[in-house]
Amino acid sequence: MWPIVFDGQFLMAESRLSADSRNGAADHPAAPRDADMPGAGEGAGAAFLYDSVRNLLEQKIAVGEVPPGALLKEAAVATHLGVSRAPVRRAMAMLAEQGLIRPADGQGYIVGAARARRLTPRELHDILAPSTEDMNRSATWERIFARVSDEIAALLPFGTYRIQEAELGDYHDVSRTVAREVLWRLMDVRLIEKDRKSHWIVGQMTARDVRDSFEMRRLLEPQALANVAPSLDLAWLEGLAGRIDAAIASFPACGAGEIDAIEHDMFEAMYQGLRNARMLGSIRRNQIALNVPRLFRQHFPIRDDLPALTLYSQIVRLLSTGSINAAQVLLRTHLERAEPLVLARLRVLAMLPAPATVPYIVAVH
Repeated sequence: MWPIVFDGQFLMAESRLSADSRNGAADHPAAPRDADMPGAGEGAGAAFLYDSVRNLLEQKIAVGEVPPGALLKEAAVATHLGVSRAPVRRAMAMLAEQGLIRPADGQGYIVGAARARRLTPRELHDILAPSTEDMNRSATWERIFARVSDEIAALLPFGTYRIQEAELGDYHDVSRTVAREVLWRLMDVRLIEKDRKSHWIVGQMTARDVRDSFEMRRLLEPQALANVAPSLDLAWLEGLAGRIDAAIASFPACGAGEIDAIEHDMFEAMYQGLRNARMLGSIRRNQIALNVPRLFRQHFPIRDDLPALTLYSQIVRLLSTGSINAAQVLLRTHLERAEPLVLARLRVLAMLPAPATVPYIVAVH
C-alpha cells in the first residue's frame, strides 16, 4: 500500500483495488452519458443539412408547391430556409443530378422542363418558410461525437488501441463519411492520432502527457478566464455557485456525476464565449487530462475532490463580483494543486484491468 498526500488528504492505492474500489463504484455513479440524456440517440442515421435541404425541395417539387419552371437561386433559397449557402448549393447540385432541376442560363436552377419564371420573394417565402422547423439542421457526427468520445476516453489509461473506421460507422449506424468526420474531430482535440500507416490510434495517456497539458493550461486558462469574464451571465454564475456550494455541503453524497457536471461548467462551458478561437482550440486540446478524474470517480470513492470544489466556489464568487484578477490567481492555484493528484490517479487507474472495448476498437498492446 502506498499513500499519496494531496492538500491534507490521502489517496490510497493498494493491492485490494479490485475489492474496495469496484464495490464502491455503485455509491458514486458516473455522470450521465449521452444516451441517458433526453433525445439522445434519436435520429442516429439522420442526414447532413444538405440532405435535409434536398429532401425538402424534392418533396415540394413532387407535390407542385414549387411549380414547374420556377427559377431557384441559391442565395434566395438559403435566406428563406434560414441556412447558409453551402448546403443549398450542394442540395441543388444533387437535385440537378436527379433531373428534377436544370441549370439556368444565368444563375440558379429551373424546376423541370417548363419555361423559366421568376418567383416573387413573397411567393418563395410562402413556399419555404413554413417548412424551416421541419428541417434537421444537425449533422450526424454531432449526435454521436460525445458517445464516441466517451468510449475512447475510457481507454486512455490502459494501453494503445486501434479504431476501425468502417466498424465505427456500423456500430453507430452512420456512414463511413460520418465516422471519418468524427475521427478527424477527435484528432483535433488530441484524443486520437494517426500512425504512419494512416491507422486511427488511441495512445495510452502518460505522465508526460499530463504534465504537458497542465503546463499549457496554466498558461492559457487564466488569461482566457479574464477575457471571457466580462461577458459571463451573472445568473449563470450564481446558479453555478449554488450548485457547487450544495455539492460541498452534501459531500461526498453529492456523487461523482454532479462533480463531473460542475467541472464541465468550470472548464468547458465557462470558456464557450471566448472570442479568440485559436486560444479556445488550444485550451480544448490541452484539457485531455480532465478525463482522468472522471474515469477515477467511476472506480473509486470521491474522497479527494472537496478542496477543488472549495476553490471552484471561490473562483465563481470572485467572478460574480468582478474580481477577475483574484479569480485568475485562484485558478492558477487550482491547476498547480490538481496536477499531482491527476498524476496519482492516472497511476492508480493504470493498475486496474483494462475495460471491455466496443466492437470498433481493438487493443494493439
